[in-house]
Amino acid sequence: MKWDKTTILARLRKLYKAGADLSYNALTKKDQSVVSAAAYHFGSYRTAVERAGIDYAEFLRRPRWTKPRIIQQIKQARRSEQDLNWSAVIKRKDELAKAAFASLQRRLFGGWDRALHAAGLHADEVSLYRQWDRATIAFELRERFQAGESVSSGSLQVEEPSLHAAAFRYFGSFDRALRAAKINPADVRKRGKGPGKSKARSR
Repeated sequence: MKWDKTTILARLRKLYKAGADLSYNALTKKDQSVVSAAAYHFGSYRTAVERAGIDYAEFLRRPRWTKPRIIQQIKQARRSEQDLNWSAVIKRKDELAKAAFASLQRRLFGGWDRALHAAGLHADEVSLYRQWDRATIAFELRERFQAGESVSSGSLQVEEPSLHAAAFRYFGSFDRALRAAKINPADVRKRGKGPGKSKARSR
């Protein structure tokens, strides 16, 4: 493509509308030609972005991973019929693996299965991808407890039955699972008796 100021601005606006990361480093990896052309024709890449009517500072503040980016990675992997099983995904060394680990952050999805749900997978499909192990169980319990959500055996049987069953299967008892998550079972029982029981996790 032969670049001029008009085509550069049009390209940047199109990328912006598509939700692309227009930070210098991100776009250089994906579209080096438009970045180089922008710097040549406008004096700097940032100037070109701002001439396109886009606030470049938005991309300086943008976190590495966002919900739309994670969902995009999942959909791309599904279209190419890649294995979305948690155990298989985290063994990869690509963007899908990074998206999977990022999905665990509470500001994003708080779990890989929830990210899969958000990407349009149905409950029965998600169950195929949910693979429990001792570390994952401990992580989920600790995350719930630190967020002020109930991790009592009774609550989990209702709210997270798969997690509850996995805790017994891998640890032999629920108290052992709590201790593995560095949670004192006595604290859980005290919290359960308090006046401000945590609400069930929203779906």
